Amino acid sequence: MDKIMVISLLAGLCTTAGAVLLFIKRKWSNRSLAVFLGLASGVMTAVVVFDMLPSALLYYGRFNAILGIFAGFALLFITDRIIFSRMSYTDKSLIGLGYLIMLGIAMHDLPEGIAIALGSELKDRTGFVIALGIAIHNIPEGMAIAAPLIMGGMRRFSILYKTILIALITPLGTLLGKLTVLSIPQILPLLLGFASGIMIYLVVFQLWPQAGLKGPRSRWLGFWAGMIIIFMATFI
Repeated sequence: MDKIMVISLLAGLCTTAGAVLLFIKRKWSNRSLAVFLGLASGVMTAVVVFDMLPSALLYYGRFNAILGIFAGFALLFITDRIIFSRMSYTDKSLIGLGYLIMLGIAMHDLPEGIAIALGSELKDRTGFVIALGIAIHNIPEGMAIAAPLIMGGMRRFSILYKTILIALITPLGTLLGKLTVLSIPQILPLLLGFASGIMIYLVVFQLWPQAGLKGPRSRWLGFWAGMIIIFMATFI
């Protein structure tokens, strides 16, 4: 297997590693859930603000990036309504939220994988550094997926294989990037904008309100921790 593909796969599997970290602790308080949901909010906000939107807008085709944002926002709005309409009231706040988080993370893992491929086309080291940054923030993203699913009563094995499937999207994006490297300048802004719209919706309408219900003050601890993690991974 190509070296950059292996690196991309390992970066993706850090999502699963983050979920496994949550399996170690069996009992969860409202405060703990508030911190983890706040962490997810901080991670997603930072990824959008520090990475995805700047990258999308720097590529030519800003209209595509903005179009992608609205499309991603609209898709999650519709998906939100469909998923929640099929669930009982007690499932809505946690299991449904977990699936929505998975969707948001999956949609931005694809362009992240593409970014690894683009970096490796410049220098092997560049691709590795991008993959390292992605790996770092995939850990709290895995925790963000697992936290509501665990609290909602889903079996750990089910959570594990779901995060593995999510993890495979990163190397899939890298493969796509390697195969379509010549056309990426036109495609990437749309993909990054699309993922950004999904994540903005998640934070504003799902993660932050849910975190507030579990712990209005505790959520800020997680939020700033997530912001700092991604800031360091992006700029340091």
